[in-house]
Amino acid sequence: MNQFDNLSVDAKVTYLLSLTELIISNISNSEGYDVAVESIEKCWEWVKFKNIEPHNLYHYLENMDENDVMTYMQIEDDKKRESVWICIGNALAYTIWEAYQYNKEKYLPQTIESVDYNTIESFITNFDQVYLDNVLADKLLNYLEIKYSKDSNEQVDINLIKTYIIEIVEK
Repeated sequence: MNQFDNLSVDAKVTYLLSLTELIISNISNSEGYDVAVESIEKCWEWVKFKNIEPHNLYHYLENMDENDVMTYMQIEDDKKRESVWICIGNALAYTIWEAYQYNKEKYLPQTIESVDYNTIESFITNFDQVYLDNVLADKLLNYLEIKYSKDSNEQVDINLIKTYIIEIVEK
């Protein structure tokens, strides 16, 4: 967890979103897949441009229409797919939490207020249950820590990171 804490904000979010993209196809036949994909796309947009309000991202996590990640996670009946939904929910919740911090907002939705170390731990535990090559997650974390530590002012290059992941996966 120390390594994760050493990352810049954007690198932390990039780490979670990158790993989520590796497993999201496992729910391609699940109801709500389109919502999951769109939520991750909006998170990437926030990382790149910081132009999405946190409450708009939050709508993908929980909403009154029950067309959200939390609802689909709860109705999933397959354990492996449920783990994918948990990863999506954790990545989304963490991104939303960072977006609220970025906007310096004091009042957060209750679900977002509870984002903490356990959110990241839950993400990693569930990711490891779905993606059997956990070496990739470790390599990505090491790469991000070297390139984008919390002391670095360097802008996260998402395309470079995606290329790095492809290279690891193809080896």
